[in-house]
Amino acid sequence: MKYRTKLLLNFTAVFVVFAVVLMVFQHHREVVYREQLMAARLRSYADIVAVQHRAGGDSALVATPEMRTTIITRTGQVVYESDSLALLAPSNHNSRPEVRQAWQKGESYDVRQSETVKRPYFYFAKNYGNFQVRVALPYDEDVRDYMRPENIFTIFVLLLFPVVIVLLLYLSDRFGKAIAGLRQFIESANRGLIDYDHIHFPKTELGDIGSAILEKYRQLEDSNRIIAMERERLALHFLYFEGGIAIFSPERRKLLANATFLQYVNTILEAPTPNLDHIWETETFRPVIDFLNTRTPSTQMDLGAVGSVFRYTIQAGSANFAVQVLVYGEGSFEVTLTDVTQAEKTRTLKQQMSNNITHELRTPVSSIRGYLETLLTGPTLSPDRQRVFLERTYAQAVRLSDLIRDVALISKAEEAPDTLPRELVNLSDLAAEVIEELTPAAQKAGMHMEARIPDEAEVNGNYSLLYAVLRNLMENSIRYAGQGAEMVIECYRHESATLFFRYYDTGVGVPEQHLPRLFERFYRVSEGRTREAGGTGLGLSIVRNAVHMHGGTISVRNRKGGGLEFLFTLHE
Repeated sequence: MKYRTKLLLNFTAVFVVFAVVLMVFQHHREVVYREQLMAARLRSYADIVAVQHRAGGDSALVATPEMRTTIITRTGQVVYESDSLALLAPSNHNSRPEVRQAWQKGESYDVRQSETVKRPYFYFAKNYGNFQVRVALPYDEDVRDYMRPENIFTIFVLLLFPVVIVLLLYLSDRFGKAIAGLRQFIESANRGLIDYDHIHFPKTELGDIGSAILEKYRQLEDSNRIIAMERERLALHFLYFEGGIAIFSPERRKLLANATFLQYVNTILEAPTPNLDHIWETETFRPVIDFLNTRTPSTQMDLGAVGSVFRYTIQAGSANFAVQVLVYGEGSFEVTLTDVTQAEKTRTLKQQMSNNITHELRTPVSSIRGYLETLLTGPTLSPDRQRVFLERTYAQAVRLSDLIRDVALISKAEEAPDTLPRELVNLSDLAAEVIEELTPAAQKAGMHMEARIPDEAEVNGNYSLLYAVLRNLMENSIRYAGQGAEMVIECYRHESATLFFRYYDTGVGVPEQHLPRLFERFYRVSEGRTREAGGTGLGLSIVRNAVHMHGGTISVRNRKGGGLEFLFTLHE
């Protein structure tokens, strides 16, 4: 049933009940009014009879044939009765209702059956001190017609009913349209699809309220849409922010953090952790706790207050991190970590590049030239001696070729990364291939290699660069970690489309002062170390650039148990 029909039925029912009650009330008032008029007429007769009785006259002089007159004493005895039949059955009249009420109230009337003559009468009794005068008219058809109320009001109500029905139809239609519009709005809101162009409200007070609700909901949806867009922008900002950024609640629980922040935190802390809430238990982030503890409620509510921002620097292994804490008004706060060493490295990189390449090329080129000149100017050299010079020339040529290959690879990775082909690379299979390739060299050095990478770990990237990352890290350990060392590559976390890796060996490690420069091109921990081991000096630089090209970061530190540890990420 439609709301309009329900409303019409309810309105009609209310009107009918009201009209019936009003008609019953009016009928009762009309009956009382008629009775009071009849009592007023009989009162006049009673007063005349009382005057005659007090004067000692004959009360029958004022009597009429159709009217009975009775004079009753205080004791209830009848001292005068105009109806001779009533005298035949004398009784105490104080038990009569109208007589009893008249002694109490002064006068009274009643319609009842006469106990003496057995006919219905309209009785009126009035108290005159020591006696009452009771006047009675037979309650016949003439009296009944006189007492019957008029039907004018009932006719008026019946004539008014169709007018009211029409008015109720109009009102229910107006209210029904407003309610139907609100119901359509609620049902559309529950489905999440509101057709604002097809929801209309009538020009009534309820309709105006419905229109206002609809407009406010439209504004709320627009606000929610803007908030959702801003939230999406914030999420993208967090995902692609070059530094590490995280937001914490007033209770110092992580609300949002990007992968870089987690990577930087694990670089700073002694042991990697997947739970950022634990960083507040370390001494490294103690300055942040001290700063937050000095905050007062008044300064928390004032975003522009001096002291809302706190900055300091953390040094961790090969990297320096700038820490900035920004406190929001409700007590939550934002922490950003920025690798400030990268900018300095970038500025010096190009300056060192030309000199380093020239320096590195000079040695193999000079050696090749010297060996060839010896062969050309020494025809008396024995075949064995000539072979020695040729082998040395070949070794230098191989070193020169590797150097040119590595320089070309690192240049292309830095200057034109978008031109490198990309494909879906399974890192578990890739690690197995690198281990298989380097197993002979590792066995020769008495070393063990292990990969702890899930089978489902995959990255959309350049196969050659990803291969070079694992190969160069392991080759570096084979060359410099020492006999019997263990090498492990491990993927310890997967979150927000980012894979977190840890590579370490159990070798001799590197002096702490050299760690910040290990990723520099052609940098040597000790003079001649790379040349003697056959490296080009570009391996770790290639690793860093390959990781960066795949949307990740990398850092290095000495392990507590010995050896080097690299922490890096790759974006899927």
